[in-house]
Amino acid sequence: MAFTKFKKALLALDVEDESLESSEDFDEVEVYADSVEQALNIGAYELGVPISDLDYDIIEKGNSGIFGLGRLPYKVRIKVLKSVYDSRWSDLEDLNISLSPTLKEGEQAETTGPVSRDGKFLVKIYKTGNHVTIFPPEGTGKPASLPLVLAKIRKLGIKNFDQKKIEKAVEKSEGKPVKIGEWVPKPDADSTMAVELSTDEMKAFVTISAPRPGGRHLAVNEIMNALRVSGVEYGFKEKEIEKALDDEQYGSPIIAAEGDHVQNGDDGYIDYKIRIDKKIEFKEDESGRVDFLAKDLIENVVQGQVLAELVPAKKGKSGKTVTNKLVPAKDGKPAELKPGKGTIISDDGNRIIAERNGQVVFVSGKLNVEEIYTVGGDVGLDTGNIMFLGSVVIRGSVSDNMEIKAAGNIDVGGNVGKSRLEAEGDIVIRQGIQGRDEALIESTTGSMYAKFIQNAKISVEKDVVISEGLMHSRIDAGGKVHCNGKRAQIVGGEIMAGEEIRCKQLGAQASTPTTVIVGINPKILQQIKQIEKIEQQAHEKLDKVAQNIRTLNVQKKSTTVEFPPEKEDMLNKMLAAEEKLKERLEEAKLEKEQLMEYMETLSTQGKIHVEKTLFPGVTVEINNARFIVKDEYSHVTLIEEKGNIKIVPYQQPKEKKEWPTREGR
Repeated sequence: MAFTKFKKALLALDVEDESLESSEDFDEVEVYADSVEQALNIGAYELGVPISDLDYDIIEKGNSGIFGLGRLPYKVRIKVLKSVYDSRWSDLEDLNISLSPTLKEGEQAETTGPVSRDGKFLVKIYKTGNHVTIFPPEGTGKPASLPLVLAKIRKLGIKNFDQKKIEKAVEKSEGKPVKIGEWVPKPDADSTMAVELSTDEMKAFVTISAPRPGGRHLAVNEIMNALRVSGVEYGFKEKEIEKALDDEQYGSPIIAAEGDHVQNGDDGYIDYKIRIDKKIEFKEDESGRVDFLAKDLIENVVQGQVLAELVPAKKGKSGKTVTNKLVPAKDGKPAELKPGKGTIISDDGNRIIAERNGQVVFVSGKLNVEEIYTVGGDVGLDTGNIMFLGSVVIRGSVSDNMEIKAAGNIDVGGNVGKSRLEAEGDIVIRQGIQGRDEALIESTTGSMYAKFIQNAKISVEKDVVISEGLMHSRIDAGGKVHCNGKRAQIVGGEIMAGEEIRCKQLGAQASTPTTVIVGINPKILQQIKQIEKIEQQAHEKLDKVAQNIRTLNVQKKSTTVEFPPEKEDMLNKMLAAEEKLKERLEEAKLEKEQLMEYMETLSTQGKIHVEKTLFPGVTVEINNARFIVKDEYSHVTLIEEKGNIKIVPYQQPKEKKEWPTREGR
């Protein structure tokens, strides 16, 4: 590169040689390029000056040819403008700081070790005299070079100077200005400046020209005064001005003053704490399996949950121009909370709170909490599984392999396949269940209603009511099982009810095995089994603790020295554990006795009513009494009396179990 060669040649010259300014071999180059613009870029690179400091002559005009054929390049003579060439020495950074590359402002060294920089120097001509400032190197950097300092001084046109002071300043490198001679006025060579304000008066720019040999440098206070004369009163950037002067940033505008830009206030908004745009996002489980039925389309909330919070608008911050004019700011627009159905506003007016359990629906800018979730058609792949903290109404059917969970009721207008339905309230299936041995219907506090049930497992706290038939299913009902339609037949499976079972036909002519059990609440029976399991575990732990206590007591009695404190502590812990286990067993015993008493009360009320025909093959159990039907009976009721099943005339129902009306109407 020509510029690099120029640097090396310059260093090779004797700094005392006054012919330094005669290197005219590098003020112009001839360039071949595809365009004038490309030629200028090449010339700027070779001559080491900005494009704005270049002039050019087109020696041979090129052309692009046809489809790339016959193309001729431009031949352009690039030369440095005379005013720039006369002061070219001031534009060479190597004469100001050093020829070694240093880190620019804002850059970071790639190495993690200490920063190293070569020493640099400044030479300035002021009215107070000519000064030189020598800065020390950093880290392993090289100190400033005396020959380069002297070369800079001569390049600036300083004739009379004290070289001994310069040598001393270079030796000490204290970074402080040292006066080396008096100022000799040369007005036509002094540095000049131009001040320009932006159209919005938010910035003031200063463009400084380089002094010619013998000319004076501008000082910070002179630029500040010029700014004030130009109307600038605010936002002065003295440090930036000082740095630009030290770096000899000539010919390009610098920001000498900057106002405060106006900051309009942010608008208020509503921070929704729940999803208002329900997007389907499938998630993988730990095994990488994706459940495509878990679409999570319902946004469930509970009473008291914060649904949205108001973020207030912010006030704007006024601006100020460099001419000290105030620029007013706009305050942000406030947002408004709009409570919908099932929501309330907090006392401070800044939050929307759910008034009840349910799903959040965002309609017309309002949040509503609906207690009923309605599916207009079938529940299947399109809807995914449903989990709702309220009641669910399905206008259509429930396809196979679906799950519906509701904190309220479930109402299905069509059929239910081999799916799982769980509700805290009632479950109503307007058609029927075709479970294929995989359907599971469970209500923790309510009843279940269906037109027919086939090959399903049903577990409810209260009653099961069927209008047509119950076939080959497992029914656990804490209350009654009523099959009261025109056919009203129970055949196959196992039916268990706490109070009674009522139907028109029980069993079938083919003697299909059917088991009916009354007087036992399935859930209470399950609780009793759980208590018995807890009792067994507690007895096992109690035996181990008692054995440890016996062992420690034997050791304590047999020792002739003081019983170790750690074993005494262990013995106390074992005694405390024994006491707790005994208390737990006593509590379990009392709870079990209460449940057993309740079961005995149910057993005395347990009855099976068959309005028309009781077929052979049916097994009847009431209060632990068991009876296998071998003959056909008509219009009978079965009860338990003194440990035996007794068949008596049919007892009419006191009331008919009615279906609930449909929700959401």
